[in-house]
Amino acid sequence: MIKNNKLVSTVACILGLAVLPSVASAGLSDHTFAWTGASAGSAQLVLNGSTTYTATNRGWVDELGTNNFGGATGNYIAGTCGSSDSCFGSDRFANNYFAFDVHRAIGTTSAVLNLYQPAVGENGGANGGFLSQSAALLYTLFDVSGNPLTDSGLGIFNDLASGNSYGSISVDSSSNGSIVSITLNAAAVAAIDAAYNSTGTFFIGGTVSPVPEPATYGMLLAGLGLLGFMVRRKNQVV
Repeated sequence: MIKNNKLVSTVACILGLAVLPSVASAGLSDHTFAWTGASAGSAQLVLNGSTTYTATNRGWVDELGTNNFGGATGNYIAGTCGSSDSCFGSDRFANNYFAFDVHRAIGTTSAVLNLYQPAVGENGGANGGFLSQSAALLYTLFDVSGNPLTDSGLGIFNDLASGNSYGSISVDSSSNGSIVSITLNAAAVAAIDAAYNSTGTFFIGGTVSPVPEPATYGMLLAGLGLLGFMVRRKNQVV
């Protein structure tokens, strides 16, 4: 029994390591949408394939609860802007947000969020756009229950990265200097309609996480296989 418990613990450790995101070295960047503060039209919501709304406000909130209250041309970096690789950041992880005035949006059936990814060196950013210790980052969008235009603190930071998912996309360095388009799901379309019928402001938050490497999936499958073998042997002994 003790031996089996040790084996179970070993498998549990393997499984745990397989799903944990990789951690970037201290001071190194692990971000997307960096140096996005120069263009007013670089964050747009396209409804029903034709009607375009430019974000009225956009910005970020970091892990200490600091809100940059970016405004119409604010920087909307997501992830860590590292100081050791000339990103001039504070090595703090940030989630981003966008606000859209959808007073005129009616009968929404589809929605796409278009975000501009600066090229390296654009807008004065030596490490602009996408820069990560991972080959790719998963950028995921969420509903926002608070008000990032007035709120700061850990509550709004967590709010931007939790709740109902509105869609996601894998981004990498090939997106630098181009538009990243994220198709929003039915929950987001319903939220846009709800905003039209109430405050008229549609909020959406975003966060990034590493995309697991193929080797990670292999480790996970191996761990699951070992766990299944152990359970079968235990049942046979019983």
